[in-house]
Amino acid sequence: MRTILLLLTLTFVPQGIDAPRITQQEFKKLVAAKNVVIVDTRLADAYAEAHIPGAVLLPLEGQLTWPMEFEKTVSMLIATKKAVVTYCA
Repeated sequence: MRTILLLLTLTFVPQGIDAPRITQQEFKKLVAAKNVVIVDTRLADAYAEAHIPGAVLLPLEGQLTWPMEFEKTVSMLIATKKAVVTYCA
């Protein structure tokens, strides 16, 4: 599944195009409406040290794809109807 999703992403997302960015105010609105899944893409030790409350760990730092043990997390993110916001710092 990871390989298929990675290939689809590489196929359909033009290179050099970044993910849309939102303002802090837009983020706060999503959180207040409980209409967001927050994803922390840092390594597990950084996540353990401090993270946004309710954030889901998906350690992608320095990787092209997610670790196998996070397949359930990725499946949940694909299935959600909520906005998905990622952060790495």
